[in-house]
Amino acid sequence: MMTGCIKRLWLSGLMVAAITLMASTAMASDLIRVTMAEVPGGGTDAVKQTLQEIEELEVHPSDWFYQQVRGRAFQPAGVTNRSSDMMWVMRGSSIDIVVDFVTEDEDEYLVRLLTRAEGLPEHEFHVDRGEDGPTRGALRLLRTEVERFIGAGPAPPPVVEVDEDSREAREAQAEDPVVVRQRRAEEEAALAQRLQRDWLWARLNFRLFRKDFVVDGRNAVYSWTSGSFPGFELDIEAFPFSLTNSDMMEAGVYVTYNHGFDGLTIIDESADPPEQLSLTVNNFSIEGGAIYRLDSPLDENNRQLRFKVGARYEAFSIPENPVYVSTGIVSLVLGTRLVLPVDLVGDEFAVTAAVDVVPFAAFGAGGETFGQTSFSYGFGSELGFVYEVANNFFLSAGYGFRLVRSSFTGDGEGQFTDSDAFDLNQGLRAGVVYQY
Repeated sequence: MMTGCIKRLWLSGLMVAAITLMASTAMASDLIRVTMAEVPGGGTDAVKQTLQEIEELEVHPSDWFYQQVRGRAFQPAGVTNRSSDMMWVMRGSSIDIVVDFVTEDEDEYLVRLLTRAEGLPEHEFHVDRGEDGPTRGALRLLRTEVERFIGAGPAPPPVVEVDEDSREAREAQAEDPVVVRQRRAEEEAALAQRLQRDWLWARLNFRLFRKDFVVDGRNAVYSWTSGSFPGFELDIEAFPFSLTNSDMMEAGVYVTYNHGFDGLTIIDESADPPEQLSLTVNNFSIEGGAIYRLDSPLDENNRQLRFKVGARYEAFSIPENPVYVSTGIVSLVLGTRLVLPVDLVGDEFAVTAAVDVVPFAAFGAGGETFGQTSFSYGFGSELGFVYEVANNFFLSAGYGFRLVRSSFTGDGEGQFTDSDAFDLNQGLRAGVVYQY
């Protein structure tokens, strides 16, 4: 009885292993096997990384490719120009595409995509060459052309048998300078059109602000603590350089403006008789600077990773009164922002997170009230989400805060001496995002 159970378990294990092997083989067969020859002048690893970003490809490095060549007793040098050798190597190693970079001149490569039908190029295009190999624009064009060549589906490109006359005609046409220039112009135009997408983001939010500003001046204390008050925020990110130069598509500019509206009523005890004052309060800030993105218009998702460096001016404005003072502060801001798609309710949903660091800030208006000189620093953070309701149109919501600590030295007005200040701005936001 025990022996029979062991045999059944052993047979079951074999069946599971066989099914697993068949499933993994089927999954692997869905990928297009691609390898590459070494890139003249450097940049082979960058080409490999670019190809690995294409989900439909199973990418093998150039070392693996040359091992396959040597394993079939062929010489690696110049093998991509020997169609009969390439045909045997590609068929024997189940290679669908070989990416071959050929030096045209010091500023340009000819990229050839060889298939295993006859070991010949099925598609060719030109890309720019830099000092260390293909430029960033060249790598983006490589990805675009390979994606176009393999099509949207996971199946490898079809192998088409052609007769000798049509092959010779195709090769003659490919060598025609007029045809080559026309094809390159079409390829550059197609890439430029893709890079001109997603270069502008405009965000408009309704906001609920809250501000707490407390100063401890040894012999005096100043405190402003508000409830929630309404306002708005406008945020623009633009990458205009990509419209004229694809190598500068990562660089851009940004500007953010938010404005909150508050008010209060106080009793002016210094008046005779005391009178009631209704004060309108404006709390606003404007920030702008340079931004750098790691995401690309060629990506087929909403993922973003961006870094910024800029300056911020924040002001608390209140009419002259005997209790509260207007303040202003200028800050240096370093920050990063992440937008990460999360498959909770579909591909349209993404979480957002941001972190800002203020390594230095200086008080302007109002600083003389609390001391003669000051040094300030701080940080901020935000967490939220976006949801795409239409093409390039999103709903957005989140919570954020900014905290600035200040140290004053010397005597201020009244009894303020060597003061320490704590300034916290926080609140909720909800609005829309438009991507152009």
